[in-house]
Amino acid sequence: MITLESFYDLLDQNAKVTLVNAKYRKNVYSGSAHSIPLEYSICPVEDFSMNDSGHLTFKIKVREPKPAGNGWQEGAIRVGSGIYHYWVKQYETGSTYGINEGRVSKMMMTRKGETVCNYDRGWDVKPVDDETETAMEILLHQYN
Repeated sequence: MITLESFYDLLDQNAKVTLVNAKYRKNVYSGSAHSIPLEYSICPVEDFSMNDSGHLTFKIKVREPKPAGNGWQEGAIRVGSGIYHYWVKQYETGSTYGINEGRVSKMMMTRKGETVCNYDRGWDVKPVDDETETAMEILLHQYN
């Protein structure tokens, strides 16, 4: 599976792009590559094309929002040059199993498909670099 973010290093930030929901054949975004909304970064690309003037069209599989339930949150966050896809399990109150004894007992973050942080009632993969640490701190501020 190739995600849209896999193409970011190849695209000029000023390139004009159109993102099309492959299932419904409906445009979900049209504009510069620099301003693509984060929620589309992790979408799988099913097809892409370029017209004579250099305008790129990506047919993507748009992920349906997951119902908020059982305390799970999913999303994407951009920090520096990295785009992180994350999953967070959040409880009403803090516990000894939470990060810093807080409300987050599980957190996984990936960057370009690679796990760069994973906490499952204890550290499996600590943040791999400063940028990942910053992304984790932002999420903890939001969810913990």
